[in-house]
Amino acid sequence: MRISMWTDSYYPYISGVTRSVATTKATLETMGHEVTVFCPWYPGANHEEGIYRFQSIKAPTKPDFYIAFPANPKHLIALSEISPEVIHIHSPFNLGKMGLRMGRLLKIPVVFTYHTMYNMYSHYIPLIGPMASELVEAGSFITANQADAVIAPSSAIRDYLLEHNVKTKIFVIPTGIDIERFRKGNPDYIRHTFNIPPQTPVLLSCGRLGPEKNPETLLRAFALIQRQIDCYLVLVGDGPLQRSLMELANQLDMAHRIIFAGKVPPDIMPHMYAGADLFLFASVTETQGLVIAEAKSAGVPCVAVGALGVKDMVEHNVDGYLCENAPEHIAEKALALLEDQELLSTMKSNALANAAKFSLETTCNKLLECYKQVIQGA
Repeated sequence: MRISMWTDSYYPYISGVTRSVATTKATLETMGHEVTVFCPWYPGANHEEGIYRFQSIKAPTKPDFYIAFPANPKHLIALSEISPEVIHIHSPFNLGKMGLRMGRLLKIPVVFTYHTMYNMYSHYIPLIGPMASELVEAGSFITANQADAVIAPSSAIRDYLLEHNVKTKIFVIPTGIDIERFRKGNPDYIRHTFNIPPQTPVLLSCGRLGPEKNPETLLRAFALIQRQIDCYLVLVGDGPLQRSLMELANQLDMAHRIIFAGKVPPDIMPHMYAGADLFLFASVTETQGLVIAEAKSAGVPCVAVGALGVKDMVEHNVDGYLCENAPEHIAEKALALLEDQELLSTMKSNALANAAKFSLETTCNKLLECYKQVIQGA
């Protein structure tokens, strides 16, 4: 099958969408399919076969993110020559919209993955910020209704789309991950890198340090945990709240136990998970929460705020806990695991076993079935 993917973010920019597109592309190619990607240009981006990059500019509110100009005649001619059987867009705006237009122009069916709660990110829009929330959300629904099929990463997002009158057929397909890669991490890496004593528990969290990820609640929860058990919190990721979170760590008298690791290259992430005893996740905007699946693949149980797609990722009381969005509740569940090594060990084993449902092979087979139905319908 010939598949063309259109995305507003791709490597070297690191995000859940980037990882999803790249890993799905690689797996589909291993299975014998041809996949091309149309995406923004980034400084330092290497030339790769099958990757078509549009000229772009630095985003004013996210300096590491680039916005593409979706107007390159060579790329559009290339798409016509590639003649894909399906176009898969990964954004409701900009390049996603362009992919949708090209599908209509060339009479190619279009599939749209609704990756995230787009209205939750309106604070990144210059000047109008949160005032644009409803407009951003409405735009994403319009794109969903214009596509030939919509992929929801979780049942919660499917229900959310149905509640907002999305009429397009919806397939629930979680984003797959390379499970084996996350089972090969070095368990000593994180302690050696950050000089953490061998027997001291390590709590890990990954994600952008932005309002939508709810990091302040996470830090306050950790302060409650640390008062009961001496441990460390390692935060992977950066973002606009980093400075204020560092100040909060000082206010909580936790700066000596909270490590801001910043961005971590993808090839190092298996080692980060391998060295963690517990994964914490406080985001309330996740359509899925890929980092939870990655942690489970490494055998790390998760304590997470039970919002949206996260509820599909954590099996409550089996491989982790789903909590209310309150520091006290997160801390209570984390302490329940850290203070009971037998329970923690059981949940580690369950996490390893339950990660199988997120394997790339499983999810890509579901994706191919979606493509086939859309092509037949067209």
